[in-house]
Amino acid sequence: MRALAVADALLSPLGLASRLRRRKPLPDAPRILVLEFWHIGDAVMADPMLRALRARFPRAEISVLCKASARVLLEPSGIVDRFIEIDVPWTAFEGKYEWRRYTDRGFRAVIRALRREHFDVTLDSRMDIRSNVLAWIIGARRRVGFDVPGGRGLLTDRVADPGDRSHKVEDWLAMLEPLGGATGPAHPPVLEVYDSVQARVDAHLRKLGLTSRTTLVAMHPSARQVVRRWSLERFAEVAAAIAAMPDTRVLVFVDPDGYGETLKTTGAICVRASLQDLPAYFRRCTVFVGNDSGPAHIAAAVGATTVTIFGPGAIQWFRPYGPDQRVVCMTPMRCRPCFDHCTRSQNFCLTTLPVDRVLREVRMALASRAGDSPLGVDLTPVASEILA
Repeated sequence: MRALAVADALLSPLGLASRLRRRKPLPDAPRILVLEFWHIGDAVMADPMLRALRARFPRAEISVLCKASARVLLEPSGIVDRFIEIDVPWTAFEGKYEWRRYTDRGFRAVIRALRREHFDVTLDSRMDIRSNVLAWIIGARRRVGFDVPGGRGLLTDRVADPGDRSHKVEDWLAMLEPLGGATGPAHPPVLEVYDSVQARVDAHLRKLGLTSRTTLVAMHPSARQVVRRWSLERFAEVAAAIAAMPDTRVLVFVDPDGYGETLKTTGAICVRASLQDLPAYFRRCTVFVGNDSGPAHIAAAVGATTVTIFGPGAIQWFRPYGPDQRVVCMTPMRCRPCFDHCTRSQNFCLTTLPVDRVLREVRMALASRAGDSPLGVDLTPVASEILA
């Protein structure tokens, strides 16, 4: 905190000129840049703000600075005018402070191009000095962010610190306060799916012999960070118990490296799906079971009831957002959150979490959705498909 205070003192004069200019009203069609260059779940959680931003400024040009994965997930909604892809060095899980990442020609070329864009507004909810510096380098006339230590002097519009209990969806919506606020009530994230993608996924489900009478449970046992993974053995026990339920099948989504494929021995159906296809599969599932990772947010955003297993992550910030979403965790854990790595001999927040706790939440989720078939279409194979 002392280091951030010193940084604020040193950086504050750099933002003084733009803070004096910000009183000029925005044009009717402002050029807005949203900084969301983190990971899959983060992109999903920005969706309600993007929808509210479009409602507030229907004629605006809304651009999002993001990873390629955000384009795949958010593009079908049609809310964003332009996606500017970038791999920001400090979002890497390993080697994030290697100097070569910051001197990379591609990274520097994107930053130079952004400076030439002359954006009217940048929005960033990350509370990160690195993001504030980047927003200042881009040079938008107004830069909106949270009033917390770490480069806040570079911001022109500071939003009050929400504290530790706000969800990231709510943090993003708070960014609209200096711009007049949202025009309506906040809603959970909603991901759209292209019709052609949904048709391809539905055809695959028909080939698997699944019909509209089948209750599907999606299971995603992986997570990009190993410390967030509940054990495959315990996922297998849950999958076997679900597979034994009448008219219920488990779809296990396997990583490209094969992680999760061993669960096929439980009677589950293993599926390898691209990021583009994943929302379409989850859309046809009643319940999702998985770790604290991006797929849980995708599943919630397409209408599944999620049972998310939390280990080291900050539950209040990153749980799937919405009234029907469930979280399973060990409490209390004084060391939570620890995020990228565990300083103990093992991540006790997950290794001590019993199977019956997770299975109970899954059964409750299924009971609450009884009679609700999210398949939404008749998946009974037709003669031509059987022949094909």
